[in-house]
Amino acid sequence: MIRFFMHGRVGKGASLPWQRHWCRLLCDATLPTLSRLASLIAWAKARRRALAHPALIALLGLAAPAFGQTAPPSAAPPRQHISIGYVEIEGDPRYEPIRAYERLVLKTRDHPFPGAQIGIDEAAVLVRVLNTEFALERITVKSPAEVAPAVTAALERRGIHFFLIDAPAEAFKPLAAAAKGRDALLFNVSAADDGLRRDLCAREVVHVIPSLAMRMDALTQYLASRKWRDILVFEGPLPGDAETVRAFTRSAQKFGAKIVADQRFKTGTDPREREQNNPALLSAIRGNYDVVFVADEAFDFVRQVPYHTVLPRPVVGGIDLEPVAWHWTWEHNGAPQVNSRFDKKSGGRRMESADWAAWVAVKMVVQATLRTRSADFPKQRDFILGDAGFDGDKGLPVSVRPWDHQVRQAVLLAAPYMVVGSAPMEGFLHRTNELDTLGDDEPETSCRLNR
Repeated sequence: MIRFFMHGRVGKGASLPWQRHWCRLLCDATLPTLSRLASLIAWAKARRRALAHPALIALLGLAAPAFGQTAPPSAAPPRQHISIGYVEIEGDPRYEPIRAYERLVLKTRDHPFPGAQIGIDEAAVLVRVLNTEFALERITVKSPAEVAPAVTAALERRGIHFFLIDAPAEAFKPLAAAAKGRDALLFNVSAADDGLRRDLCAREVVHVIPSLAMRMDALTQYLASRKWRDILVFEGPLPGDAETVRAFTRSAQKFGAKIVADQRFKTGTDPREREQNNPALLSAIRGNYDVVFVADEAFDFVRQVPYHTVLPRPVVGGIDLEPVAWHWTWEHNGAPQVNSRFDKKSGGRRMESADWAAWVAVKMVVQATLRTRSADFPKQRDFILGDAGFDGDKGLPVSVRPWDHQVRQAVLLAAPYMVVGSAPMEGFLHRTNELDTLGDDEPETSCRLNR
């Protein structure tokens, strides 16, 4: 049986007029069954004719498109592009292999370009989030004098604002002059010279590679933490050796160590100069010492020092224990993943300090774009040079010192096959940031970019 409620509800909703009329026709017991059916058919035809009225059809025709159509999707904004220039010198002597003789290669060295590449690879996952693509443009010149013109041309013609500079210190003075006051930020990824931070003092330059002063401070902190405070120094004949000894002497004074003797050596095996080329004779001094520090940029004499001193003492500086920005055996803070990506990108080479600096420089540009949500260079530059911290996979966040634009960072103390410590060492404190115990603190330098 079908149940209808004439004055109540049908199902869950109130009955409509046509439902009530239909119910009256079907339920009128005074009409014979066929009459009731005929009345129902006549009523249905009349209703169909009413719905087919021309005016109603026209109205429905006008209304249908309005309900059927959806608003067209808004056009997506164009994708932005940020190019980062990588400037290097063809035949740079700093990357020539170090040989004992023609067929024996002691150390291979290479440009840190793969470090910049893995930074670009990591940024690929952010392309859809930022609607921005990052690209690396490799710019190779033939001499340090050509670095400044190459950077100027890329800035003016290709609109590149960020540059990784893989060049010796002599390239930076003309480069800083050419970039002064312009929309450019130059990341120094391979020149550790203290003079670039103190004397050049350029606002457009960010020094990502740790300075020589930072590395010597890190090494001296480690020696002091082991209570190895009396130090015998072997100094080589090259200008770089003298600069290293000056930086180390300054660090020794800063952290309470004592240089008991500074012995000048000569390379070679001439028996007439054995008092200057024999480690045993050079180390035969009056008094005791805890450790031997060797400054030998040529990596020649220093190889003979371990196990050849009169007293059995550790050798540091140029061999055995070295202060570095990065080492392939560092296994904390995500370092194994970084080393693995670098190994694949470089074809099996081990990641070194300059590689790390190039990687972090690219990472700083990418993070500035992400945090500011902008590809506007002034906003990105202000973010990088501001108080922001960046993850360098060495524990404490890295950031840019406002007074000389040196990147604050931990320095690793590395033996050939193990990192034995990370500076700043425990117990060396600073009023604001422990990383500022390494290198030139604000009161110690003449560079005042923040004033």
